[in-house]
Amino acid sequence: MAILDLDHLKRIVGDEPAFLRQVLQIFIRNAPLDMQSLAQATAAEDHEQIAFFAHKLKSACGAIGFNSAYKDFKAVEAMAKELHDVQDIHAKVESLHQQCLGCIVDIEDIMSNL
Repeated sequence: MAILDLDHLKRIVGDEPAFLRQVLQIFIRNAPLDMQSLAQATAAEDHEQIAFFAHKLKSACGAIGFNSAYKDFKAVEAMAKELHDVQDIHAKVESLHQQCLGCIVDIEDIMSNL
């Protein structure tokens, strides 16, 4: 099963390869920076910033059809808002970091075929 639901993205932005490539490049550029900020917020035990960056990443993942990460970022956002133990949040953030790295590799493959 593909990590990315490209059909979802096409329903939102259309089937124009140049525009699809542009949207995916934005994700590739921003997601690692936002993941780094999320990790820093987790290390600082800053629930407000954890919720902020989890929400931002949830939205980005949802927009491109990265559904598994969307659900996990939604859970992290809820955990932060409910002030769950940061160690529990940290474990999810680490897993999400790996998922995002894998998605970026998939996106690069997709873009080379657009």
